[in-house]
Amino acid sequence: MSNKGTANQNKRPTFEMKKKKKFISGWKLSLFALLCLFVFYALHPFIFGTPQDEYGYENDEPEIAYEEEIIEQEQIPIKEQVEEPLTQISASEQVITKEDDIAYLIGALNAEYENEAEEENKENSTDSIHDEHSYKLYEEELPDNIIDEEQTDEPSSTVHYQQKNIKDMDVKVLPRPEHNEKKLIAVVIDDMGVNVKRTKDIISLQAPLTSSFLTYGPHLSKQIEQARAAGHEIMAHVPMQPYKDLYTAPDGLTVNMSDEELSQKFEIMLQKFSGIRGVNNHMGSKFTEDKRAMGDIMKILKAHDLFFLDSKTTAKSVGGEVAKKYGVKYATRHVFLDNNNEKNYILGQLKQAEKIANKNGYAVAIGHPKSQTYAALKEWLPTLEAKGLKLVHMSEIVELRNKE
Repeated sequence: MSNKGTANQNKRPTFEMKKKKKFISGWKLSLFALLCLFVFYALHPFIFGTPQDEYGYENDEPEIAYEEEIIEQEQIPIKEQVEEPLTQISASEQVITKEDDIAYLIGALNAEYENEAEEENKENSTDSIHDEHSYKLYEEELPDNIIDEEQTDEPSSTVHYQQKNIKDMDVKVLPRPEHNEKKLIAVVIDDMGVNVKRTKDIISLQAPLTSSFLTYGPHLSKQIEQARAAGHEIMAHVPMQPYKDLYTAPDGLTVNMSDEELSQKFEIMLQKFSGIRGVNNHMGSKFTEDKRAMGDIMKILKAHDLFFLDSKTTAKSVGGEVAKKYGVKYATRHVFLDNNNEKNYILGQLKQAEKIANKNGYAVAIGHPKSQTYAALKEWLPTLEAKGLKLVHMSEIVELRNKE
């Protein structure tokens, strides 16, 4: 009896055996759970699809991937995207400084809009106020002068309105295109791609506009592709140093850079664009006055057979002089459309562009992706045919201006 009891007792699992068996079962269960998690992670894009943001662009890249191409993450601390309406941002935050981060700029520009139900053409609306505030984040104050290349016998005959230093502006007068039945106007929309909502508005205008995209906007290639599909010509809008201490861009060009650094940074910018014909300056009141720095830019433009459109943010720009030295095709803007974001004002500026085109055969107007610019263009574009005017891409006017 005692021997049988002892045998049964030996067959019973000891406490240590139970503990070991429980550990093995738990390890197997953990491994199975980890395997299930891995399979779900691998298959979830096929099940749920790629998530999209509120503007319909796929979130298939990190939010700051575009930034990391230019600067190191630790160089500038990233601020959280603002959630309050931009109209609530204090005056001290209305200018991006060197300590701030481009991610904050993107967030501010694309902050939620209040009262979306308001009429899109209503002046002084919340959208207009938002645009005025956001514009101060990344743009220097632009001049109001209108450049009118009159036809006279003088080698350089330029009339300027609302410009004190008239003699400082020296824009080459080129032959008037008498052969054109219709007078030509190029409307270039600068600063495209950063304010995604406003960029989408401009893209919806399916006309031969010229969209000049900043180098650091989110989903850049996708926005450019959509603009091309709408009939827009694409340009690179190159951030250059202004006199005012603004945060030009994560990849902005400054006069303090060496020739090698300028060339390298500019080449990196151009690599983000394909099939473009030219570039123009974003800000750049200080940079475009510097012959050495502009020379570095012109060398690269010549090598890539690209033209330079001078936004003329300063009366003392040497863009034309340096472009001629290096054999780069050059043009200048005549009118800024929307220094004042009011529809009637913008329509008035478009009328100024019409007058210049009727007098000289062509005109270049520069606007920005603002609410009232969109509204004014939407109203103005259908009127061109009856006025004997033709909207063309910027490259067409450049070729006209640079005929030998």
